[in-house]
Amino acid sequence: MSLTETNLLSIVKKQYRYKTKANAGVFFNLIAAQMLAFLFSLNGVASSGGGSMEGMSYTIKHISGDIIIIFTLIWAFMVGINMANNGFKIDFSFISNRQSSHLSSIAFLLTAAVVGGLTATLCGVLLRVVMFFAHSGVDTVSGFWIAPLTMLSSIFAAILYTLLFSCLGYFVSMLVQRNKAFALLLPGLFFGTLMVETRSTGQAQLLTNTLEFFTKESSPALFVLKIILVSAVLLGSVILFSDRMEVRK
Repeated sequence: MSLTETNLLSIVKKQYRYKTKANAGVFFNLIAAQMLAFLFSLNGVASSGGGSMEGMSYTIKHISGDIIIIFTLIWAFMVGINMANNGFKIDFSFISNRQSSHLSSIAFLLTAAVVGGLTATLCGVLLRVVMFFAHSGVDTVSGFWIAPLTMLSSIFAAILYTLLFSCLGYFVSMLVQRNKAFALLLPGLFFGTLMVETRSTGQAQLLTNTLEFFTKESSPALFVLKIILVSAVLLGSVILFSDRMEVRK
């Protein structure tokens, strides 16, 4: 019997701290991605027309933080992939097993989701402030200013979406590790389905329905439940099918 007893929680804490330090660079990548999206957003995400009146021409542009959110979700997906690829390599420094490794990786993904969701929302607020002062604070419409409760709801929703995409990246990467054929099968299935549906119905119905399933929910409680359940299914599936994988590849 070992003189030094270890338990799962203490191992997970050590692995989590180590993974956080080892993957600190992903947060600098987040800042870079959000700043790039911020610059793209300054020119507007869409234009609804324009014209001229009394010798003056005008163009109507829509400014939003959608691009910032999209870039953040892409970053979250890549973080999930990176954690699945490198998480077990980091764990070789500890007395560990698959369970503790997954739990520490999930804790890091949750941390990344909180940071990503929070900064994405605040970056969207910064965009509003910059546009306000760039146009001398005139002609603001209703809804320009965000109520505190609405701000908190937006941050919480952004965190949940970021968590979902990081879990999806983690799941996809673990599938590829289990069988390299998934590296070709998953993209082929995704883009193949889009092409077939687009040709037959004129629109990507499956993708549209999936997006609406997560974005068009009117009940906040059901929205949270959907995200948490899908994320739990993804992570639970990873833990189940990776139990028989070799610890060192």
